[in-house]
Amino acid sequence: MSYPAPPPPGGSGSPNPYQGTPYGSGGPMGPPPKKDNTLWWILGIIAAVVLICCCGVASFFIFVANEASDGISSYSSSANASKNADAQDGLVVSEGGSVNVEGAAVQSGWSVTSDDISGLTVRNDSGSSDSFYLTFYFLKDGNVLDDITCTTGFLDAGQTEYSPSCIGSIYDIDDADEIRVTEGF
Repeated sequence: MSYPAPPPPGGSGSPNPYQGTPYGSGGPMGPPPKKDNTLWWILGIIAAVVLICCCGVASFFIFVANEASDGISSYSSSANASKNADAQDGLVVSEGGSVNVEGAAVQSGWSVTSDDISGLTVRNDSGSSDSFYLTFYFLKDGNVLDDITCTTGFLDAGQTEYSPSCIGSIYDIDDADEIRVTEGF
């Protein structure tokens, strides 16, 4: 009997089932395929664009808020400076005292309540029909803490208004050391 000849080394034939494939060779198909990272690159680019857009929007809102704050501060300081200047032009009066401001004779006996002026009466001493627009400023160390404006209807010469309409409310004037009053807009 004759046996077939053994296969030549490294030649064709069935592989030896006991012999493993060399490391990294990928088996009978060759080396393993390279991983495709395209999806990760696309997702990374999209995430970067979204992050840049969010930072841009946040920066815009921070800029707008900062500009608004600066504008409000500027307006507030100029309004306070204007009130302080207006108050300095007024006449000093004590609570309940009388004063004549450009023809408006504030009569004695009025008082400052928790948020208003009570018992105020104004007589027209101007000599002609007129209405009056009186602003009472409450100051501490020359700075206006608060103010309230009281108006009268048209009064004939010598006529008295017993309840002028006061607009606004007074807050936190306990520390006021001076009251000044002006007439006019």
